[in-house]
Amino acid sequence: MSTSLEQSILKTLCWFSVTDYPVTGFEIWKWLLEPDRVYDLSEVYRVLELSEWLRFRMMSIDGHYSLRQEVPSSLSVRQEHYLDATRKYKKLRRAARFFSLFESVRAVAAVNSIAWWNTNASSDIDLFIITKPGSIWSARFWIVAPFILFGIRPHTESANVQDPFCFSFFASRSALKMEPLRLKEGDHYFAFWAKSIVPLFDRDGSIESFHRANGWAHTQLPNVSIRHSSVPSFAPVRHSGLFESFYRSVQQKRFPNSIRSIANKDSRVVITDDILKFHDLDRRAEFQKKYEETFKRVCA
Repeated sequence: MSTSLEQSILKTLCWFSVTDYPVTGFEIWKWLLEPDRVYDLSEVYRVLELSEWLRFRMMSIDGHYSLRQEVPSSLSVRQEHYLDATRKYKKLRRAARFFSLFESVRAVAAVNSIAWWNTNASSDIDLFIITKPGSIWSARFWIVAPFILFGIRPHTESANVQDPFCFSFFASRSALKMEPLRLKEGDHYFAFWAKSIVPLFDRDGSIESFHRANGWAHTQLPNVSIRHSSVPSFAPVRHSGLFESFYRSVQQKRFPNSIRSIANKDSRVVITDDILKFHDLDRRAEFQKKYEETFKRVCA
């Protein structure tokens, strides 16, 4: 028989096996999935060292843990990905200074692979942007336009584009509760996404408000602390929201058919005046299924 903590540790290892990401003991504690209570780091290390039940289901190489049945990528690959993400963050921090020029942009955070410092040369720089209510279309227009003009967006016609910026998720300050966008059949990916975001700047505490509005993610991952960021020190440019319908019209005309065809039919692509979510290639259900199958297999 296994304890609740052993089960939670195994769940965590199973989830990271989905992305082939070996984790340290500290990372297992930090990202402990669905524990029955909050555990100390020392308790997790003790179980990792002494548990016979886990010993037959996991392995440790150079201080990193993974499932015994799978061969993880080498740690050198993880180091290469970390160095690539470090290079991308230099570009991202410069871009964040530009984003902060606009008063309607309340906060910007890195998400997905770059939030995990786990990118390669072909990875996008994915962003989550919180805007002032009633300004989501104009904010998107002004911060995205230069990246379109200079051809540093995903799927650009230029074959030499590197580190494209992906503006795939905007939310109004008044629409930070993401629970309606979760997959009903299970959505661990969205919880990890919500808890892993890396703020680049936060004008008015929007990131903290985002985390308060999404307590469901904290329930699944209670050991992850909220990351904080700096506040811009200069006066931003203000623009009127009187022409919001114009900005909406201009951008909607540019949406590809792959976006138009599934918009607002489910949580992959959401297009409203409060949420702009463009994840037409949404793999959450795929990851959830693979996780559940893996957990069932290793527990057998």
